[in-house]
Amino acid sequence: MKKLSVWFSTALLAVLLTACGGGSSSSDDTHSVSSSSSSSSSSSSSSSSSSSSSSSSSGGLVPANGETAAYVDTTLQITFDSAPTLGTSGYIYVYKASDNSLADKISLNVFTTGSWANDATAATPDLTAIALSAYNTTTLPLLATANTEVDKIGNVSTLTQYRWVLYRPVTISGNTATIKLHDNKLASSMGYYVKMDSGVLNGNIAGVAFNGISSPTVWAFTTKADPASTTAVTVDDDGAADFRTVQGALNWLMTNCGGTVASTAACGTAAKTITIKNGTYNEMLFARTINNLTIQGETRDGAIVQYDMYNDFNPGTGSSQTLTNAIANMSAKAQKAKDSLYRAYLGGGRPVFLVEGSDLLTLNQFTLQNTHVKNSSYNNQAETIYYNSATLSGSRMMATYMNFLSGQDTVQTKGWVWYYKSLIKGDVDFIWGSPFAALFEQSELRTAVDPTNTSSGGYVIESRTAYGYPGFVVLSSSLTKESGVPDNATLLGRQANAFSTATYCNTQLVSGSFGNANLGCNNVAYINNKMGTHIKTTGWDYTNVPPITVPTTTAGYRESGSMDLSGVALDVSGRSLTYASTSLDLSGMDTRAEVFAKWATTDGTTATATGWAPTAATCLTSACATSK
Repeated sequence: MKKLSVWFSTALLAVLLTACGGGSSSSDDTHSVSSSSSSSSSSSSSSSSSSSSSSSSSGGLVPANGETAAYVDTTLQITFDSAPTLGTSGYIYVYKASDNSLADKISLNVFTTGSWANDATAATPDLTAIALSAYNTTTLPLLATANTEVDKIGNVSTLTQYRWVLYRPVTISGNTATIKLHDNKLASSMGYYVKMDSGVLNGNIAGVAFNGISSPTVWAFTTKADPASTTAVTVDDDGAADFRTVQGALNWLMTNCGGTVASTAACGTAAKTITIKNGTYNEMLFARTINNLTIQGETRDGAIVQYDMYNDFNPGTGSSQTLTNAIANMSAKAQKAKDSLYRAYLGGGRPVFLVEGSDLLTLNQFTLQNTHVKNSSYNNQAETIYYNSATLSGSRMMATYMNFLSGQDTVQTKGWVWYYKSLIKGDVDFIWGSPFAALFEQSELRTAVDPTNTSSGGYVIESRTAYGYPGFVVLSSSLTKESGVPDNATLLGRQANAFSTATYCNTQLVSGSFGNANLGCNNVAYINNKMGTHIKTTGWDYTNVPPITVPTTTAGYRESGSMDLSGVALDVSGRSLTYASTSLDLSGMDTRAEVFAKWATTDGTTATATGWAPTAATCLTSACATSK
């Protein structure tokens, strides 16, 4: 009966589309365009679809026509008889049923139309085609302008700055096309209907040619009510939950407990939890000014948040912007792709997860992955997370029983961060940033094969740390490699740029905001770690002379107590000690409490600091184990 029901619903959809102009060239919809299947093309770049909206929806539409409890963060899905093709122009519209006003408008090419990401009701787009295309001259194939939109991630009333990014709005997998709407455009307990220009998608449904949607009755649904809790919500890609996406959950918590109400809302300082059920969630994330938040996976390997994103697609490490600044950035901070031609720069950057101004963030027991595969024709920096918080008395992040998987620049950090019993995998500078203290404890730092240079072992840490603070500390961890990484090839650390002490690494921050003089230091300490045969005998890269050329017990390149993977003391006599040390006593920073002793300092000293002693729950079940 289930198969018959699905067939009947799909057939009914085809009949409705034909009757209402969707299967015929005689459409009465003023938004329709003439079909041109000969000019349609499929875009295979950067996946942007989130997980399906409902496992119980039958037929060819998700949400189903007539659905009364659709998710506010749903994607739109439409299934064809065989794989559809994607056109090169046209729009997908979502209207409010109550007054027929536009709730969202998706373009297939914002470089020719502009983007209505900011305001769907505007007569002309705030982000114009002229502004977007003026500094988007690259001809690299994976950066083709077709099927490109702008998103405003973190689009909630309590924020004044947002993460502006480019993304692919339509993805096709098998016979199903998935459409990602702009962030947070649907409200709870609200009726909507979908229209689509002819030629946006091309194919047959139940044997009838699809020619767009012009009637408000073909694809209509009502969203479900708000969650009961403002502090604990669940995300599931196919089962009953509060949200279908992690960003949907973040938006809800930021609306009620973060942003401009973080200091006044009852839940502002309260513990908050997002529980991610097992599934794969393809999305970019943004959190700003949301404190005491735990994002908890059902199982470490089963709950996967991922996206394919890299520097040439969305240039830069990422930061939030006002609309005015996002527009100005395109000319004022114009960026070039690997072909030395311009790529539109909005400022939101390349990490899967961008976090700003948030204290006591805990990531526990899930996988955060950037699925980008490196290509020598592109700039391939591809973070899983950029923790962009840098205050002396806040800016704490914990990652426990986690997987962070990417290639180049896997994790980037500022502030005070603790990685515990986690896996960080990458090839070049896969741990980097400007922290006060970043502790990797009882974790695995795994070097991956670099597909653009298989003979290289890359670099583990690229250090630009804060002056006068511990910086990067790797403690009681294992440095391992994937099969295929050559022996004697991976360097423990480097500085990818020249950080002259005339500008960098010369002043300890004791108040105010981070500036160039406060960062750029090469503070890296390896203490009591096991190291595989891939670690290069010389240890460190000195292509750029580091600002701290004479290591001390608290600064510079240092190593102590290293072992091979079986636990036998490692012979480090071959280390290059030009700017590094293997003989200093590092017992003053071989505990968690010592590494974070300067947290909340008032003058840069341990004596005036509160200190931070993070703890993790003991995990003895398979839920926190990893096979990745």
